[in-house]
Amino acid sequence: MSDGSIPARYRLRVKQRLAIVTFAQESGIKPASRHFGLARRTVRTWVRRWKAEGEAGLIPKYPSQRKRRLPDATIELIRVARTEHHWGAPRTRVWLERVHKLHVNARTIQRVFRDIGVPVLTKTPRRRPRQMKLFEKEHPGDSIQVDVKVIKLAKEKVFQYTALDDCTRMRVLRLYARQNHHASLDFLRELTHAFPFPIRKIQCDNGTEFPLAFQLAVEAAGMRHRYIKPRRPQQNGKVERSHRIDSEEFWGRHEFSDRLAAEPQLRDWERRYNHERFSLALAGRTPAEKLAASVVARATYAPAGTASV
Repeated sequence: MSDGSIPARYRLRVKQRLAIVTFAQESGIKPASRHFGLARRTVRTWVRRWKAEGEAGLIPKYPSQRKRRLPDATIELIRVARTEHHWGAPRTRVWLERVHKLHVNARTIQRVFRDIGVPVLTKTPRRRPRQMKLFEKEHPGDSIQVDVKVIKLAKEKVFQYTALDDCTRMRVLRLYARQNHHASLDFLRELTHAFPFPIRKIQCDNGTEFPLAFQLAVEAAGMRHRYIKPRRPQQNGKVERSHRIDSEEFWGRHEFSDRLAAEPQLRDWERRYNHERFSLALAGRTPAEKLAASVVARATYAPAGTASV
Protein backbone atom coordinates (compact mmCIF):
# COMPACT_ATOMS: atom_id res chain seq x y z
CA MET A 1 0.00 0.00 0.00
CA SER A 2 1.40 3.38 -0.94
CA ASP A 3 1.44 6.40 1.34
CA GLY A 4 -1.24 7.97 -0.81
CA SER A 5 -3.76 5.30 0.18
CA ILE A 6 -3.13 5.77 3.91
CA PRO A 7 -5.23 8.51 5.52
CA ALA A 8 -3.10 11.57 6.18
CA ARG A 9 -3.90 11.62 9.90
CA TYR A 10 -2.48 8.09 10.30
CA ARG A 11 0.65 8.26 8.10
CA LEU A 12 3.05 9.14 10.92
CA ARG A 13 1.51 6.51 13.19
CA VAL A 14 1.84 3.84 10.44
CA LYS A 15 5.46 4.88 9.83
CA GLN A 16 6.26 4.50 13.53
CA ARG A 17 4.61 1.09 13.74
CA LEU A 18 6.36 -0.07 10.60
CA ALA A 19 9.73 0.75 12.20
CA ILE A 20 8.78 -1.29 15.26
CA VAL A 21 7.64 -4.23 13.11
CA THR A 22 10.89 -4.13 11.10
CA PHE A 23 12.93 -4.15 14.33
CA ALA A 24 10.88 -7.08 15.61
CA GLN A 25 11.45 -9.01 12.38
CA GLU A 26 15.21 -8.55 12.69
CA SER A 27 15.71 -8.90 16.46
CA GLY A 28 12.56 -10.61 17.75
CA ILE A 29 9.38 -9.72 19.63
CA LYS A 30 10.92 -9.56 23.11
CA PRO A 31 13.84 -7.22 22.23
CA ALA A 32 11.45 -4.96 20.27
CA SER A 33 9.06 -4.69 23.20
CA ARG A 34 11.95 -3.78 25.53
CA HIS A 35 13.53 -1.35 23.09
CA PHE A 36 10.34 0.58 22.38
CA GLY A 37 8.71 0.15 25.81
CA LEU A 38 5.66 -1.71 24.50
CA ALA A 39 3.84 -4.84 25.59
CA ARG A 40 4.82 -8.00 23.75
CA ARG A 41 1.17 -8.63 22.87
CA THR A 42 1.03 -5.25 21.13
CA VAL A 43 4.17 -5.86 19.07
CA ARG A 44 3.01 -9.37 18.21
CA THR A 45 -0.38 -8.06 17.07
CA TRP A 46 1.21 -5.45 14.79
CA VAL A 47 3.55 -8.03 13.27
CA ARG A 48 0.62 -10.38 12.60
CA ARG A 49 -1.46 -7.62 10.99
CA TRP A 50 1.49 -6.46 8.87
CA LYS A 51 2.06 -9.97 7.55
CA ALA A 52 -1.63 -10.36 6.71
CA GLU A 53 -2.45 -6.93 5.27
CA GLY A 54 0.81 -5.08 4.79
CA GLU A 55 0.93 -1.40 5.82
CA ALA A 56 -2.88 -1.27 5.83
CA GLY A 57 -2.84 -3.58 8.84
CA LEU A 58 -0.88 -0.95 10.80
CA ILE A 59 -3.58 1.72 10.44
CA PRO A 60 -5.09 2.35 13.91
CA LYS A 61 -8.53 0.82 14.30
CA TYR A 62 -10.23 3.14 16.75
CA PRO A 63 -13.98 2.84 17.33
CA SER A 64 -16.03 5.56 15.67
CA GLN A 65 -17.47 6.47 19.07
CA ARG A 66 -15.89 5.40 22.32
CA LYS A 67 -18.14 4.04 25.02
CA ARG A 68 -19.21 6.70 27.46
CA ARG A 69 -17.95 6.35 30.99
CA LEU A 70 -20.99 8.15 32.39
CA PRO A 71 -23.89 6.02 33.65
CA ASP A 72 -27.08 6.15 31.63
CA ALA A 73 -28.87 7.78 34.58
CA THR A 74 -26.39 10.69 34.56
CA ILE A 75 -26.75 11.11 30.79
CA GLU A 76 -30.52 11.23 31.21
CA LEU A 77 -30.18 13.97 33.85
CA ILE A 78 -27.98 15.97 31.49
CA ARG A 79 -30.59 15.57 28.74
CA VAL A 80 -33.34 16.78 31.08
CA ALA A 81 -31.25 19.78 32.11
CA ARG A 82 -30.72 20.81 28.50
CA THR A 83 -34.08 19.99 26.89
CA GLU A 84 -36.50 20.73 29.73
CA HIS A 85 -34.69 23.37 31.82
CA HIS A 86 -32.80 24.89 28.86
CA TRP A 87 -29.56 25.11 30.84
CA GLY A 88 -26.05 25.26 29.47
CA ALA A 89 -23.10 23.20 30.67
CA PRO A 90 -22.02 25.45 33.61
CA ARG A 91 -25.48 25.55 35.22
CA THR A 92 -26.01 21.85 34.53
CA ARG A 93 -22.71 21.09 36.28
CA VAL A 94 -23.77 23.03 39.38
CA TRP A 95 -27.23 21.41 39.33
CA LEU A 96 -25.78 17.89 39.16
CA GLU A 97 -23.39 18.67 42.00
CA ARG A 98 -25.85 20.47 44.28
CA VAL A 99 -29.02 18.46 43.70
CA HIS A 100 -27.82 15.00 42.65
CA LYS A 101 -24.32 14.90 44.26
CA LEU A 102 -22.72 14.09 40.90
CA HIS A 103 -19.41 15.62 39.80
CA VAL A 104 -19.28 15.98 36.01
CA ASN A 105 -16.90 18.26 34.11
CA ALA A 106 -18.50 21.01 32.00
CA ARG A 107 -16.65 19.80 28.88
CA THR A 108 -18.02 16.31 29.42
CA ILE A 109 -21.51 17.75 29.65
CA GLN A 110 -20.92 19.61 26.37
CA ARG A 111 -19.90 16.34 24.71
CA VAL A 112 -23.06 14.65 25.99
CA PHE A 113 -25.10 17.53 24.55
CA ARG A 114 -23.46 16.92 21.19
CA ASP A 115 -23.76 13.12 21.34
CA ILE A 116 -27.48 13.11 22.09
CA GLY A 117 -28.12 15.61 19.30
CA VAL A 118 -29.22 18.70 21.21
CA PRO A 119 -27.81 22.10 20.27
CA VAL A 120 -25.04 23.58 22.38
CA LEU A 121 -25.81 26.95 23.93
CA THR A 122 -23.49 29.71 22.79
CA LYS A 123 -23.02 33.06 24.45
CA THR A 124 -23.56 36.14 22.35
CA PRO A 125 -20.73 38.61 22.98
CA ARG A 126 -22.08 41.85 24.37
CA ARG A 127 -20.30 45.17 24.33
CA ARG A 128 -19.83 46.62 27.80
CA PRO A 129 -19.15 50.29 28.44
CA ARG A 130 -15.54 50.84 29.45
CA GLN A 131 -16.44 52.84 32.53
CA MET A 132 -18.60 50.06 33.99
CA LYS A 133 -16.93 47.69 36.44
CA LEU A 134 -18.41 44.67 38.14
CA PHE A 135 -18.97 45.28 41.82
CA GLU A 136 -20.91 43.91 44.73
CA LYS A 137 -22.01 45.63 47.92
CA GLU A 138 -20.51 44.21 51.08
CA HIS A 139 -23.61 43.91 53.25
CA PRO A 140 -27.29 43.03 52.60
CA GLY A 141 -29.42 46.13 52.27
CA ASP A 142 -26.55 48.45 51.28
CA SER A 143 -28.21 49.00 47.90
CA ILE A 144 -31.54 47.80 46.49
CA GLN A 145 -31.99 48.04 42.73
CA VAL A 146 -35.59 48.71 41.65
CA ASP A 147 -36.95 48.42 38.11
CA VAL A 148 -40.17 47.65 36.21
CA LYS A 149 -40.74 44.95 33.58
CA VAL A 150 -43.69 45.12 31.17
CA ILE A 151 -45.57 41.81 30.84
CA LYS A 152 -48.14 41.05 28.13
CA LEU A 153 -50.69 38.48 29.26
CA ALA A 154 -53.53 36.98 27.24
CA LYS A 155 -56.08 39.60 28.21
CA GLU A 156 -54.11 42.54 29.57
CA LYS A 157 -50.74 44.20 30.02
CA VAL A 158 -49.34 44.27 33.54
CA PHE A 159 -46.19 45.62 35.17
CA GLN A 160 -43.79 43.60 37.28
CA TYR A 161 -42.08 45.72 39.92
CA THR A 162 -38.79 44.14 40.97
CA ALA A 163 -36.47 44.95 43.87
CA LEU A 164 -33.09 43.18 44.03
CA ASP A 165 -30.52 43.34 46.81
CA ASP A 166 -27.09 44.05 45.34
CA CYS A 167 -25.24 41.86 47.85
CA THR A 168 -27.35 38.70 48.06
CA ARG A 169 -29.47 38.94 44.85
CA MET A 170 -32.61 38.36 46.93
CA ARG A 171 -35.66 39.77 45.18
CA VAL A 172 -39.18 41.01 45.82
CA LEU A 173 -41.65 40.75 42.90
CA ARG A 174 -45.10 42.30 42.64
CA LEU A 175 -47.59 42.80 39.80
CA TYR A 176 -49.53 46.01 39.21
CA ALA A 177 -52.15 47.04 36.68
CA ARG A 178 -50.55 50.47 36.22
CA GLN A 179 -47.03 51.83 36.02
CA ASN A 180 -47.23 55.08 37.96
CA HIS A 181 -46.14 56.70 41.21
CA HIS A 182 -49.08 55.16 43.13
CA ALA A 183 -47.88 51.67 42.23
CA SER A 184 -44.30 52.68 43.05
CA LEU A 185 -45.25 53.94 46.51
CA ASP A 186 -47.22 50.77 47.22
CA PHE A 187 -44.25 48.67 46.07
CA LEU A 188 -41.97 50.65 48.38
CA ARG A 189 -44.13 49.61 51.33
CA GLU A 190 -44.09 46.01 50.11
CA LEU A 191 -40.33 45.68 49.74
CA THR A 192 -39.52 47.31 53.09
CA HIS A 193 -41.58 44.59 54.80
CA ALA A 194 -40.55 41.71 52.52
CA PHE A 195 -36.76 41.92 52.81
CA PRO A 196 -35.43 40.21 55.97
CA PHE A 197 -32.86 42.97 56.61
CA PRO A 198 -32.88 46.78 56.95
CA ILE A 199 -32.55 48.76 53.72
CA ARG A 200 -30.06 51.62 53.60
CA LYS A 201 -30.34 52.75 49.98
CA ILE A 202 -32.69 52.35 46.99
CA GLN A 203 -31.68 53.16 43.45
CA CYS A 204 -33.87 53.31 40.36
CA ASP A 205 -33.93 54.81 36.89
CA ASN A 206 -35.39 58.15 35.89
CA GLY A 207 -38.77 56.82 34.73
CA THR A 208 -41.93 58.79 35.34
CA GLU A 209 -43.08 56.07 37.76
CA PHE A 210 -40.34 57.19 40.16
CA PRO A 211 -41.02 60.94 40.57
CA LEU A 212 -39.98 63.30 43.35
CA ALA A 213 -42.79 61.96 45.53
CA PHE A 214 -41.17 58.51 45.44
CA GLN A 215 -37.76 59.93 46.38
CA LEU A 216 -39.27 61.86 49.30
CA ALA A 217 -41.09 58.73 50.51
CA VAL A 218 -37.84 56.76 50.44
CA GLU A 219 -36.01 59.44 52.43
CA ALA A 220 -38.91 59.77 54.87
CA ALA A 221 -38.56 56.04 55.59
CA GLY A 222 -34.95 56.60 56.68
CA MET A 223 -33.28 55.36 53.49
CA ARG A 224 -31.09 57.08 50.94
CA HIS A 225 -32.26 57.37 47.35
CA ARG A 226 -30.24 57.45 44.12
CA TYR A 227 -31.22 57.91 40.49
CA ILE A 228 -28.92 56.14 38.05
CA LYS A 229 -27.48 58.17 35.19
CA PRO A 230 -29.77 58.65 32.17
CA ARG A 231 -29.34 56.02 29.44
CA ARG A 232 -27.16 53.90 31.72
CA PRO A 233 -29.25 50.77 32.50
CA GLN A 234 -25.95 48.96 33.25
CA GLN A 235 -25.90 50.75 36.60
CA ASN A 236 -28.99 48.69 37.46
CA GLY A 237 -27.45 45.71 35.73
CA LYS A 238 -28.28 43.04 38.31
CA VAL A 239 -32.02 43.71 38.31
CA GLU A 240 -31.99 44.05 34.50
CA ARG A 241 -30.29 40.65 34.24
CA SER A 242 -32.82 39.13 36.63
CA HIS A 243 -35.62 40.29 34.32
CA ARG A 244 -34.08 38.27 31.53
CA ILE A 245 -34.09 35.24 33.83
CA ASP A 246 -37.79 35.88 34.49
CA SER A 247 -38.48 35.87 30.75
CA GLU A 248 -36.54 32.64 30.18
CA GLU A 249 -37.53 30.62 33.24
CA PHE A 250 -40.95 31.93 34.28
CA TRP A 251 -42.94 34.04 31.84
CA GLY A 252 -41.67 32.10 28.83
CA ARG A 253 -42.86 28.80 30.35
CA HIS A 254 -46.30 29.81 31.60
CA GLU A 255 -49.40 31.36 30.09
CA PHE A 256 -51.76 33.45 32.20
CA SER A 257 -55.04 35.02 31.25
CA ASP A 258 -54.86 37.99 33.61
CA ARG A 259 -53.07 39.48 36.61
CA LEU A 260 -55.13 37.60 39.20
CA ALA A 261 -54.09 34.28 37.69
CA ALA A 262 -50.42 35.27 37.48
CA GLU A 263 -49.91 36.80 40.95
CA PRO A 264 -49.82 33.59 43.07
CA GLN A 265 -47.50 31.89 40.59
CA LEU A 266 -45.20 34.93 40.63
CA ARG A 267 -45.03 34.75 44.44
CA ASP A 268 -44.04 31.10 44.18
CA TRP A 269 -41.41 31.97 41.57
CA GLU A 270 -40.03 34.64 43.93
CA ARG A 271 -39.69 32.02 46.68
CA ARG A 272 -37.98 29.53 44.38
CA TYR A 273 -35.62 32.21 43.05
CA ASN A 274 -34.61 33.26 46.57
CA HIS A 275 -34.43 29.86 48.26
CA GLU A 276 -34.04 27.10 45.63
CA ARG A 277 -32.55 28.43 42.39
CA PHE A 278 -28.75 28.34 42.54
CA SER A 279 -26.97 31.26 40.91
CA LEU A 280 -23.71 31.06 39.00
CA ALA A 281 -23.06 34.68 40.04
CA LEU A 282 -23.09 33.46 43.67
CA ALA A 283 -20.73 30.52 43.01
CA GLY A 284 -23.61 28.05 42.83
CA ARG A 285 -25.39 29.25 45.97
CA THR A 286 -28.94 30.51 46.37
CA PRO A 287 -29.62 34.10 47.47
CA ALA A 288 -30.84 32.76 50.82
CA GLU A 289 -27.56 30.89 51.30
CA LYS A 290 -25.59 34.03 50.40
CA LEU A 291 -27.64 35.99 52.95
CA ALA A 292 -26.96 33.41 55.66
CA ALA A 293 -23.23 33.46 54.88
CA SER A 294 -23.17 37.27 54.94
CA VAL A 295 -24.91 37.40 58.31
CA VAL A 296 -22.52 34.84 59.80
CA ALA A 297 -19.47 36.62 58.39
CA ARG A 298 -20.61 39.99 59.69
CA ALA A 299 -21.39 38.57 63.13
CA THR A 300 -17.99 36.87 63.24
CA TYR A 301 -15.88 39.85 62.22
CA ALA A 302 -17.94 42.66 63.70
CA PRO A 303 -16.26 44.52 66.61
CA ALA A 304 -17.58 43.83 70.09
CA GLY A 305 -20.77 45.71 70.79
CA THR A 306 -21.62 46.12 67.08
CA ALA A 307 -25.03 44.80 66.04
CA SER A 308 -25.17 42.48 63.03
CA VAL A 309 -27.78 42.58 60.23
